[in-house]
Parts: sequence; C-alpha cells; structure tokens
Amino acid sequence: MACQCRWYSSAVSGVGEESGKWPGAAGPSRARSVAPACVALYLAVVLTLLFAILHRDVGVFTYTLDDPYIHLALAENLAHGHYGINPGEPSSPSSSIVWPFLLMPFAGQPWDQYLPLLWNVLFCGMAAWGIGRIVDGWAGQTNAPPPGSAAWIARFVVAAALMLVANLAGLTFVGMEHGLQVLVAVACAAGMVEAFAGRPIPTWCLCVAALGPMVRYENAALVAAIAVVLWGQGRLRTAIRLVASSLVGPALFSLFLVSRGLPALPTSVLVKAKAYSLANDGLLAVLHNMYWEPNVGTMREYAWWGQLLVAVLLGYLALREKQRVRRFVLSGALLTATLQLAVGRVNWFHRYEVYALIFTVLVASMALMQTTKLPRTVLVLGLLALGVPYWLALRDTPAAAANVVQQQYQMHRFVADFYRKSVAVNDLGWVSYRRPAGVYVLDLWGLASPEASRQPDKDADWLDNITRAHSAGLAMIYPDWYEEGAPDDWDPLATMCITGLRVSIGRPCVVFYSTAVGEKALLSGEIAAFARTLPASVKITLGRDSTDKDE
Repeated sequence: MACQCRWYSSAVSGVGEESGKWPGAAGPSRARSVAPACVALYLAVVLTLLFAILHRDVGVFTYTLDDPYIHLALAENLAHGHYGINPGEPSSPSSSIVWPFLLMPFAGQPWDQYLPLLWNVLFCGMAAWGIGRIVDGWAGQTNAPPPGSAAWIARFVVAAALMLVANLAGLTFVGMEHGLQVLVAVACAAGMVEAFAGRPIPTWCLCVAALGPMVRYENAALVAAIAVVLWGQGRLRTAIRLVASSLVGPALFSLFLVSRGLPALPTSVLVKAKAYSLANDGLLAVLHNMYWEPNVGTMREYAWWGQLLVAVLLGYLALREKQRVRRFVLSGALLTATLQLAVGRVNWFHRYEVYALIFTVLVASMALMQTTKLPRTVLVLGLLALGVPYWLALRDTPAAAANVVQQQYQMHRFVADFYRKSVAVNDLGWVSYRRPAGVYVLDLWGLASPEASRQPDKDADWLDNITRAHSAGLAMIYPDWYEEGAPDDWDPLATMCITGLRVSIGRPCVVFYSTAVGEKALLSGEIAAFARTLPASVKITLGRDSTDKDE
C-alpha cells in the first residue's frame, strides 16, 4: 500500500531542523551516540546464538518455531501466482499480510530458507539503532550523569536493557514478522517522544504507523496511540486520515481473500480465535473463545503482569502530568497497553506481546526520565525485571531450534525423501515446505485447509472422512489434540519422540498412522528405512501407539 505522505506534509511545515531527525539525533549535549554500540551488541548476541544452534544441531539450521516454514511454503506458491499452500486450493495461513511477499522474490532458491533470518537481522538491527537514538535524547536531562564516558556507559546500559525487553535477538530466530513489528513499534515510540517534547510527530513516523497493520493486525493498537496524540495536538483531521489510511491495506487484502473464496480475515486469525464456533454456539461462545481463553488465561504469564505494571505506571504519570499534549502521549500509550492486555495474545515463545511492551516501556521510560528524578540504576533494574521472559528466550533459543530439527524437520524428511504422497498433519510448516511436486498436505488444524478450519468438532469420524476425501494415506499427528483421538481404523505404525527438553513444539512425540486409505505394508517399510537415518537425539518406536506419551 502506498503511504499517502502528502496528507501529513503540512503537519511538519515550519518545524526546525530537529523535527525530521530520529529523536536523540541532535540531543541537548550532542553526546556520542550509543546506537552503533547497540547494533554491535545485537549482532554479537545473534552470532553467538547462531553458532550455538549450528553446533547443537550438527550444522543444520532451523528456526525456533515451525511457523516460519508456513510462510516460506506460501512464498513458494506466491512466486507462481497462487496464494495458498496446496496448488489449486486458495488458503490464508499467514497472520501477516506483507511477510510472505517479502519472502517471495527469492522463493525456490537453495538459500531461501535463510531469508527470514536476513530480514530479521536487518529489521531488528534497525530497531536496536532506533532504541539507541531514543536513549541518546535523554543525554541532557537533569537526572543524567555528567558528560563523558560515564554518561555514555550509563546510556548504553539503559539501551541494552531496553533491547532485552524488545527481545530482538530472540525474535530474530523466531523467523517471522515480529522483528519488523517491533521495528514499527520503536518507530512509533520515536514519534511519541517527539510529541512529548512539544514537536509534531514526523511524517515518516505517521507513514510507518499507517503501514503497521499490514505487518500484523495488532499494530492497529499503535495507530490508535498515535491518533490519540494527534488529537491532543489539535490535529484531528490528521488523526482521522491516519486511521483511514491504516485501514486501506487490510481492507484491500480482505477483498483479495474474498475474491479467492476465502473469509475476509486470514484463516490463521479465525482458527486461533475459534471464530467458527459462532455458527454452532453463538456470539457469547465466540467472545469466550476470543477473550477468556486466550486473554484471561494468559494472566498466569509473567509478561502479562509486566505489561499491566507498565499500564499502571502510564496511568499514574498521565494523572500527574499538567501539560495537555504530554497527557495525551501517556494516554495514547496507556490505550495500547490496555488493548494488548484486553485482547492481545501473550508468549508462544515470547513473540506476541513484545511490540506493545517495548512501545509502552519506551514511552514510560522517557516520561520517567523527563518528569522525575528516578535514578537510572532503578530504571535499569526495572527493565531487567521486565525482561526476565526474554532472558529465558535467549537461553532456550538453541534448544527450541533443536526441537524443530528433531521433530518437524524429520517429518519433512520422511515425506520428501521416503513417502512422497499426500499426508495429513496438525503442524503444517516444515512438511509443506520444499515438498515433492504432487504431494498434498492436509492441514487438520485448519490454517491451510479451508474445510478443516470450518470444522469446530474434529472427532474420529471427521478425521476419517477428511483423510479419505483427500486420499491422505499417512497422518502424522499428536493424537491427544483430538477429543476422541485417532479413528479406530487407523493403524499406528511408529511413534517418534525427542529425547531432550521440549521447548517449542506442541508435544514431545508424534505418531505416524496409516489411515483407512493408506498402504500399511509399504508405509511400514518406508518408516523402517527412515528410522535408520534419524539422529541420536530422536527415538522412534515402530508399531506402537503413544497417546499416553504425549504429555
């Protein structure tokens, strides 16, 4: 979507030379920037994690989740003009509008699986730079240390703690659009900093905010925050234009999906929200599924409480603030925090909530530095406390990548190198990526199979019928994901389990079934040959059902 930057050109007219720069680019003391050191620190952590992944997985690189391979598989088909996982069957398995298109230009190349990593290094590196420049803007404040190397070190420590809260290194190896989403959040926070200082929000920030929902729909919460600030600055028309322009891209994408016979929202969004229960259970059930289960249930998550604490702090700062525009800045950030707490998701390897947390933390930290005498040591300790989940993400990244190698990558190898026929799965990614031509992947979870997405009750009869309809002779599933387990006429041929700690996969064991239309004898031979090629970290048991092992 082309950003209508002309709409905002009048907003920055008459502004001095500082207004077009990133906040902190010309701070009061013109101190040496910490931004280059932030990027260097980020790259050092990323390289360390990369070497740890390659060492642990004997040279095999994977991301920490299976999901990036859904986008890579979608990009493979996009390169041939088809939006979906299976040729001839439209589907919308990606929650991001733009991410699959960023992967499309090099789809099919031998190195295309590294493109999500390269994009994330670029975007997260830019976010690290932006965080450094924002912190640079605090150099001349009253509670800052005296100029010199001590001041530079103090700013760098604060910036490094903020980078931890942004989970930049962890998101890099998730391999999805969340790194770009955090970059959008940091850019929007930079605009909030400008507004807090009494300057108009720069045009470039408004353009980034308007494009944000194309990265992930949740970025509408950032648009709302910026719109609140524009309203507080007396620029109501600009706020309305910002909101309207942010809706153009998603609206056009919805029309595209509908033109392909799909729902107006991506199937991945609808499936995760269990929205199809509306037809059977009514609106209250849908609200329960969309709000109570994913949101109130996340109150046990550490990051949820961290966001709540930041929201309370923003509310307190807004109540005590006397300047109108500053109150609107704090209120806009509070709105983002409230929306994330109310309807946002948390965790799933520390990725869903990060955009809102770093955005609100940057605004709150800036306000604390400018309006209180809070020692920076206290701020750093608070940021480190908020960053506890992301310390865990860094620690667990090599093990999470190893999980994907040990399970989903091995499933991919079996389909691509041994089986080479239609298969049913409940984890879509690696199995659907780089598969042989003519192999149909039936996604029982529903992200890439429209008929599966619309099925609220996936009982044994349904599993039997849908695999028959698609001639899927093999099913590789977690049987306890289905209320009745596998159908009685499915034969369990093997159970493949990881032997180490489970970090990022749904279950430690996956069961290989010969379905009602499967060739049991042939499959058994192929699985036996496959078993001899498995790494030592994977244990496979032939001919046994392992439903009781999946906890």
